[in-house]
Amino acid sequence: MNIERTRLNRRAFFRASACAISAPLVMPSAVFGFNGGVSPSNKINLFHIGLGNRGNELLGGFLSNPNYQVLGVCDCWKERVDRAADRVNNRYRNDAAAKYAHYEDVLQRSDVDAICCACPDHWHAKISIEACQAGKDVYCEKPLTLTLEETRLIVKAARKYNRVCTSGSQRVMEDYGYMAPILQSGAIGEVKEVFVGVGAPPIHCYLPEQPIPEGLDWDRWLGQAPYAPFNYERCSGNYGGGWRRYGEYCTGFLADWGAHKFAGALYDLGMDLEEPVELLPPGYDDCPYARAVFKNGVKMYHVWNGPDNYDVTFKGTEGDYVHQQTKLNPIKPVDVRRYSGGATNIADDFAFCVRNRLRPFQDFAYGANAAAVCQLLAIVHKLGRRLQWDSANCRFVNDDEANRHVRRPQRAPYVISEV
Repeated sequence: MNIERTRLNRRAFFRASACAISAPLVMPSAVFGFNGGVSPSNKINLFHIGLGNRGNELLGGFLSNPNYQVLGVCDCWKERVDRAADRVNNRYRNDAAAKYAHYEDVLQRSDVDAICCACPDHWHAKISIEACQAGKDVYCEKPLTLTLEETRLIVKAARKYNRVCTSGSQRVMEDYGYMAPILQSGAIGEVKEVFVGVGAPPIHCYLPEQPIPEGLDWDRWLGQAPYAPFNYERCSGNYGGGWRRYGEYCTGFLADWGAHKFAGALYDLGMDLEEPVELLPPGYDDCPYARAVFKNGVKMYHVWNGPDNYDVTFKGTEGDYVHQQTKLNPIKPVDVRRYSGGATNIADDFAFCVRNRLRPFQDFAYGANAAAVCQLLAIVHKLGRRLQWDSANCRFVNDDEANRHVRRPQRAPYVISEV
């Protein structure tokens, strides 16, 4: 009886095995990237560096985007790292999120395809350059750089190490992009003036010392910026204040929204690789606004303290075009730069370009150019006199005082790497 039972069990085993071999293997279609899904093997392994206000907003976007797998988070403030890691783990329903206080440790990981840098502006160039050197692609928040010298270095690094690098200025296309084919078609004739309404230029930071919070590496937060005592307002990510106001860490509110609006205006005119040749301070020729004058004669005005409520307004030989107010159509077909691969947002554009090794819509060259315009206007505000800018040599013409603002002393050990 036992022998017969053994024979029956063997027959059942072989019948089950045959069925298992002959039956089709059923797997979720997303594994193969069907029906709009992204195969796990085709996801971009992303590490997120910088977890303040904007950093957390970007983290949420990447976590909900199927093109990316967030491997972990990095910040010099432990409380922020722990909170962000919990958020990543909750999203993926595991506890795999890596946590770092030093971005250098992130760049040493071979499994990281790309980083998102959302630190304050004075860290953007250094982290982005070293990420390129480490073979990582880069999504860096705007404004892309703090100084004019950095605008050259960050583009040089992207090209030298053949990395896909985008400035995270989503509003260029998503707010102002619709105007590009209209303006470039000649709908308002030849554009002569552009009025850009953004915030104030930077101020110097004078704040009393406060106790450094537990878990914050204050020296690292300061980075290459001059040493200063801790004050919460100094490092706050508040959109209406914090480090965005201060010249030590940002080009002021001029650069905060200016990196969107000036970049959008330049893109709309097909001039987003052009820097001005002349800067005029407020009051020059009785004009209340600072001006950037370009080689083709276009004048861009920084409007922030006058009675006029401009957003982005173009004035041409045949009329005006005001963002979200004027209704116009192109008068002829125009081919303008757009997101790649049918993308409708900057994160998807970056993902497509990473996979296909293309330069993204807001490639570092465009983001650096927009940052340079903001920095030049901030300098003319500070010096209060007419300046001539030699873009090819990254210097002001016959003005030693102005040229001291092209670069800044960098505090050791946070000096930007050689490119």
